[in-house]
Amino acid sequence: VLAVSFAGIGVLKNRNAPPPEISGGSVFPDGGNGTGCQPIHDPTQVFVYDVTDGVMKFRQGTDRKIVPASVTKLLTALTALDMMPENTVITPGDELKLVAAGSSVAYIKAHHRLTLAMLVEGMLLPSGNDAAYVTAAGAARYATGNRDMSGRDAVDYFMAKVNEYAVKIGCTGTHFTVPDGLAYEGHYTTADDLVIIAGKALENPVISRCAALLTDSVKYASGHTNTWYNTNLLINPDSEYYRSSVTGLKTGSLTDAYSVLVSAVIDGKTYIIGVFSARYPEDRYIVADRIIDGLSDKT
Repeated sequence: VLAVSFAGIGVLKNRNAPPPEISGGSVFPDGGNGTGCQPIHDPTQVFVYDVTDGVMKFRQGTDRKIVPASVTKLLTALTALDMMPENTVITPGDELKLVAAGSSVAYIKAHHRLTLAMLVEGMLLPSGNDAAYVTAAGAARYATGNRDMSGRDAVDYFMAKVNEYAVKIGCTGTHFTVPDGLAYEGHYTTADDLVIIAGKALENPVISRCAALLTDSVKYASGHTNTWYNTNLLINPDSEYYRSSVTGLKTGSLTDAYSVLVSAVIDGKTYIIGVFSARYPEDRYIVADRIIDGLSDKT
C-alpha cells in the first residue's frame, strides 16, 4: 500500500500544473513545491481503489459520510436489475410527479413504455431523475404484483429494497432515501461502500455498457425515440478532461457539491476513483485526471 498524503489535492490555481506524484509522497503536491496547487477545500473527499490487487491505494476525507448525489443511481440500477429482468417493459405512473422541478431528466413521459435496460441508460447517461423514479416504482410494482400501487408507496417500497440490497452486497455504512440522489439528510454512503457498489456495477453487463457510452439513440417499446448524452466529461473525446483509460461510471451534482465515481483501466489494472463534494464542477474532473495521469506514470 502506498503511503500517500492528500494534503495538497485540491482546487488548482494552475490548471496546467504537472501530473501528481504517487510514490511515497503527496499525490497532489502542495503549493510549496512550485506546482501552483493549493490545499484542498475542506469538504472534498477522495479515494482510489486498486480493483486488480484489492487494495485501497489512498484516501482523504473519507472518515466522514459521503453524500453521493446522482452516483446513487448506480445502486438504484443494481437493485432494480436484481428485482426484475432487464427486458421488463415499464409504463411510467404518477411517480413522475415526485421528480424535482428543474432537475436533470431523460425526458420520460407518462405515455412512454420502456424496458428496464433503457431506463438504466436514462439514469446513467443524462442522469435522468425521471428515469430513476420510474425505475423505482416499476420495480416495486413488478415485485409486489400491484400495478395500481401509487408512485409514493412504490418508491418507498423500492428504497427499502435498495437498503436491503446494499447490506446484502456487503455495505455497512450506506442508507439511501431517494432513487435519484437528490437529497442530503439521511442519504449517505462511505468510500468503502462505494467501492463495493462500483465493483458490482462493473460486473453488471447492463450497467457497465451504459456507463461507457458517450451517447445513444434509443427507441422505446412504445415506439418513441430519444437521444441521450453522457454527463461524464472524462469519456468525451471532445472534452479537455477526456482520458481514454476511463470506462465509466457516474457523475453527481448538488449545490456546491460535485462528484464523480470513475472506473479506469490503466496498463491492464482496473481502478475505482472517487471524487466527492468538490466545490466546483470542473474540480472533480481535474482531480480525477491528475490521479489517472499519476497512476499512468507509475504503473
